[in-house]
Amino acid sequence: MRLCPFLCLMNLVCLSLTAAAGENAKSPEEILQSYVADFRHDPAAAESFTFGVRVTGEGGGDWHVVVSGKKGGAEEVDVTLKPGFPAEPVAYYKLDLATLRKIDRGELNALTAMAKTRPGDPVPMDLDLMPGFQPSPGFFARLIPFSFHFWTRGFPERVPFSGELGRVAHGANAVIFYYQKGLRSGWFQVKKGQHVNEDPEDQTNPFPSMFIMLRGKLQAKIGGKQVTFPESEMMFIPAGVTHEFWNPHDNPAEFIILMFGEGA
Repeated sequence: MRLCPFLCLMNLVCLSLTAAAGENAKSPEEILQSYVADFRHDPAAAESFTFGVRVTGEGGGDWHVVVSGKKGGAEEVDVTLKPGFPAEPVAYYKLDLATLRKIDRGELNALTAMAKTRPGDPVPMDLDLMPGFQPSPGFFARLIPFSFHFWTRGFPERVPFSGELGRVAHGANAVIFYYQKGLRSGWFQVKKGQHVNEDPEDQTNPFPSMFIMLRGKLQAKIGGKQVTFPESEMMFIPAGVTHEFWNPHDNPAEFIILMFGEGA
């Protein structure tokens, strides 16, 4: 009788491990079908669009998604996953199976997986173009918000953020919230010793920014002037003004960034 609590605990552990193994065992097609099924109810599916997904490495393959923009039964938009790439060249997402499974489990969102400090940086999830694809004017401005909506399941769409859900970009841990033409947003956690925009080449933007400090404090240099950036304060950075932040303190600092206007 005394073994019962121990056996019950072991059963729970086994069930948890089995569930985790089941999540890890999902095929790329099963995961992509779940996003396709969700997207059929998304308002962003109202406009036609075709794109590819290449899952690299063992267990991977190529698929493409056709968003017709036309409503079918039960008020769903016709969105279909098909094997291989289409005959007509398209843009496609490229990632390995481990990254796809992390995104599926909510351990990493797609925009965070694609976040780069500079255009050539390697990232877990990237965008590539099939040979012969010619992006139309405004294509990428349309693609970025589309990427958020397709790869974010559920309604209303939500983005959790914490240190465990981020990646290092611009010198600190970041979770990207949402991008569209004229708006970029995200959350940053700056630990002791980390330095945001340390490289002078990264210190200016051609659009304004708002930094909203949620907790902790940072040292900053704005337009050559060194200041303290404390908790519960917003700092506005005009377009073209240099800015960098660093944390000499033991406790991490966390802020939300909003970049907006022409060119954002």
